[in-house]
Amino acid sequence: MLEEFSITLFVIALLGAVCMVAMVLFRQTLLYATRNAVAEMEGRVAKTRASFDGAVKAHEQNQARTRDLEEERRMIQNQLAEAQRRLLAAQADNFELIHEVGEAGAGRRLYTGSLSLGATLTVNQTATTHSHLRGCPHQVEVWAENQAEALRLARQAFPETAGFTLSMLQTQDAPAPQLVAS
Repeated sequence: MLEEFSITLFVIALLGAVCMVAMVLFRQTLLYATRNAVAEMEGRVAKTRASFDGAVKAHEQNQARTRDLEEERRMIQNQLAEAQRRLLAAQADNFELIHEVGEAGAGRRLYTGSLSLGATLTVNQTATTHSHLRGCPHQVEVWAENQAEALRLARQAFPETAGFTLSMLQTQDAPAPQLVAS
């Protein structure tokens, strides 16, 4: 009976050892699987954090650009209001707008004419049907060698397709001042 008891005890001990080894192996497998899952999650978190930081940076840049554009818009509105104020003051004071084309030089004469704005004025491809500039008289002064060149320069600066109407250019008696080198 002692032999049976020892064999039974041996089998039980052997089964216990196998179970313990199996449990240790299972625990190690679980540990490695958990570490891998944690490492994968940390990688995802790092990617998400980098993406989030990039989005935050882009958002901050957009906000700064929006603030800059808003400031620029306010400055342009102030400049436009100042220009309108000056134009109204000029109209009230009966000012005449003089547009100069070319530069005085040797052999050039001054040609003058009047300029009027057509029904639709196009400024930088934006059609304008109403403008405060219509209430002011406009004069064109062109420095050129002859009347044909003066007319060409004036029409180039104020094309009819943009809504300008140019009268005939008349020459002035005084030729361009001579430049003297000293």
